[in-house]
Amino acid sequence: MSNVRSVKFTVARCSIVPVNTSGECGTEAYAAAVIKHKTRNPNPPQPATTTNVTASRTSLHPSSSSSSQQKIVMKLLPTSNLLAAGLLLCQWVSAAAPSAWTFADATLQISQKGAEAGPKQKFTSTSPISDALTLKNTDSLKILLTTKEGDTAKRPHQLFLFVKDTESELESFFSFEVKESGKARLDLAQKDIPVALLSAPSLSFTLVLGSFGQSAPLSIEIAKITPVLDAAAKKALPEPSLKYQKLNEIHHIFRAEPKSPPKVISLVFLAAVAACLPGLFGAWFGLSANLSHLPKSLAASPVAHPIFFASLLAFEAVFFAYYTQINIFQTLAAVTVISPVALLSGSRALREVRARRLNGER
Repeated sequence: MSNVRSVKFTVARCSIVPVNTSGECGTEAYAAAVIKHKTRNPNPPQPATTTNVTASRTSLHPSSSSSSQQKIVMKLLPTSNLLAAGLLLCQWVSAAAPSAWTFADATLQISQKGAEAGPKQKFTSTSPISDALTLKNTDSLKILLTTKEGDTAKRPHQLFLFVKDTESELESFFSFEVKESGKARLDLAQKDIPVALLSAPSLSFTLVLGSFGQSAPLSIEIAKITPVLDAAAKKALPEPSLKYQKLNEIHHIFRAEPKSPPKVISLVFLAAVAACLPGLFGAWFGLSANLSHLPKSLAASPVAHPIFFASLLAFEAVFFAYYTQINIFQTLAAVTVISPVALLSGSRALREVRARRLNGER
């Protein structure tokens, strides 16, 4: 039966240090660890708690024939060193985790022109302003805050305030003035907001900041503000456009037909034209107009001359009808029918007149 030794373990703060002790031993060595525990206490020291543990005999050097017996005494390092190592590990884990953009010391203040500034409304990334705010046409709004990347104050690449009408989904944005230290400021008056947004019953103010890198951006609604307009500003607002809805029926009224001038005026101009006809015929006879060739002309071209003359009379009749009763479309239709007839008959009649002129007949 193998030999068994009883070894006493005492829990203590110590470093692991191997200690060789001499003693009688055969071909095998026995391993024993003595661990002492001492409790720091400003009170008088208490007796150390001991625990008896039986350790089975193990062979440390099977091939050794030395007669020395080895014992290992483990002494752990001080607790402060272990605590420092734990803190370093926690810092490494926190540095490996991605940070996020946020802000601090944020305030919103509305002041009226020519009056004292209003109270400062504080807000955070998790607690927006819950009070009802109004922005009159003489008011101006000021937002102050400090941007941070994680716990470090830093200037982001982008920092905007989005002003949005939640009903129409219209929005506009305004950029902050940001320093390298992360301190940001925005001054906004009601006149700076587009007119299309001022007609909304309520406006949502959303803060958006972010930058390059692995840090998560931030977008959070910080307040809701109701714009208040005076009578003059309401008149300047454009009327909302009608989109995709039923409109009223359109009853189109055509312009009344143009009326003819009084008959008296028409008769006066008719008499003037008729009075010119004797002068026209007198000029023809004065220029050696010869009616004796009429029978010869009709014999040479019996169809062309009468039709051509009739087409000229038809043109005059159409113009007279247009002046008295028909419209322009009816006039064009009649002229379209008469024009080819006048063109063909006129070309035949003029050929006959040209033949007589070449023969010296006038």
